[in-house]
Amino acid sequence: MLKRTAMVYGMCTILLMTMILRLYWVGQGETITQAMAGQSRYTLQVGSTRGGIYDCNLKPLVGGEEQAISAVVPTTNILPVLQQVQEEEKQALLALMEEGKPFLWQGDLGEHPGVEVFGLPIRYTDGTAAHVVGYLDGAGQGITGIEKACNDLLEGYGTEYTVSCSVDAAGHALSDDITATGRREPPGGVVLSLDRGFQKAAEQALADYGGAGAAVVMDIWTGEVKAMASTPTFDQNDVASALEAPDGPLLNRALCTYNVGSSFKLAVAAAALEMGVPTDMTYTCPGYIEVEGTVFHCHNLAGHGTIAMPEAVQRSCNVYFIKLARDIGGEAILQTAQRLGFGSGTRLAEGMKGGEGELPALAELEGGELANFSFGQGKLTATPLQLASMAAAIANGGELVTPRLVLGTTDDGQTLTNPLPRYAPNRAISGSTAQTLQKMMVQVVEQGSGGNAKPQRGGAGGKTASAQTGTVDEAGEEIVHAWFVGFYPAAMPRWSVVTLCEGGGSGGNTAAPVFRQICDGIAGLGHVADDSNIP
Repeated sequence: MLKRTAMVYGMCTILLMTMILRLYWVGQGETITQAMAGQSRYTLQVGSTRGGIYDCNLKPLVGGEEQAISAVVPTTNILPVLQQVQEEEKQALLALMEEGKPFLWQGDLGEHPGVEVFGLPIRYTDGTAAHVVGYLDGAGQGITGIEKACNDLLEGYGTEYTVSCSVDAAGHALSDDITATGRREPPGGVVLSLDRGFQKAAEQALADYGGAGAAVVMDIWTGEVKAMASTPTFDQNDVASALEAPDGPLLNRALCTYNVGSSFKLAVAAAALEMGVPTDMTYTCPGYIEVEGTVFHCHNLAGHGTIAMPEAVQRSCNVYFIKLARDIGGEAILQTAQRLGFGSGTRLAEGMKGGEGELPALAELEGGELANFSFGQGKLTATPLQLASMAAAIANGGELVTPRLVLGTTDDGQTLTNPLPRYAPNRAISGSTAQTLQKMMVQVVEQGSGGNAKPQRGGAGGKTASAQTGTVDEAGEEIVHAWFVGFYPAAMPRWSVVTLCEGGGSGGNTAAPVFRQICDGIAGLGHVADDSNIP
């Protein structure tokens, strides 16, 4: 009896162990099957994109064109695919297909089984606003401009383009059934205040000038930068060549500091008007003035005779402004300059900032240093963007607006989302002072040194400048920068426009025509309805 019980017990134990082993191997088999199934999918990385960079009208500043990339999973029916390429390319395509492994082909191979065509955006095409947009390094990271300032945001809006298919152990495609991922058009990204049309107009005007320089167009009410151009420019797809160029094409000259010359006479006139000096205050200009043993010449060596403030601005008389500065004192001029934005850097985005420029210390504003300061020479430096801010303050009635470059983001490339707040303006000069300066600046264009800046319609106001640098060129001649600082149109100003021509000499002869061409370009975009009455 005990023997029989032991036998039954043993048989039950064997059966139980067999069932356990069976369950174990079944489980193992399912795991192995799942692992094999996972390993039988092959994923091909087609490419990747970053978020878009758009102008204020949601027009793309990058990625405006596409290149076709075909992801191919070889199948037995290869003839239709071969018919899509030129004769000289057929052998290369045939060789790839005969390998039986998925591959990429640059170009559009059409809609066929086993072929997926992607339109990958080309990041940089026509180079619009290259200095503002910036460029990427080999790893796809932003190095300058908005690409750097908004790098994380642009990466977050990026996407990966992939295809996957079933393959055998050798990596050969098992079928033409493929899965594509990554399509996202148009991409989200960052929205700038730039207007592509304004930007093109500014870039073309500088290109026609032909030398190094910069141009800025700013909305006088909002501070939105509508154009920021710098020349020479560079190819964002070939930055290495720009690094080797002697003329510094990677520099964004709109944010660099320069001697500003006679454009600063507007700040001196503002300081005088704020102190109650009447516009009919006269001084006599014999063509020169001696200050503590140093002779300062007017550009008109024969002199301007006895003139009042409006004529001194129109003719850009150095002697008048030296005498005016001595009467009102350096402190009043320095304080007015600071209220107009001189000496303060301009932050446009994270890591993207305009130069602060330099103002002389109050203790230095005596004798010859004050004389130099009165017509924008000596230690004074500023950026084209700062001068655009000054012109905007004059044109809008006396308020200094903060320049804006980034308006917000877009999730779909069609609507602005997450708009950034606008900074409140600061009162720089009184409304009456601003209005008086506007009239003087219009007369500069209508009757004075800025005649070459007059647009075809709408009129304009401005100030010429020829800024000495103290630096000589290879021929031993002093380098003189040419400026025109103004607003457009004349009667109801909307934009401040500043042009700088490095080494251009006369502001009236060189920078003024660039200003005029930009204004004509703006009018050509339909933003100036008619010939506004000139005040």
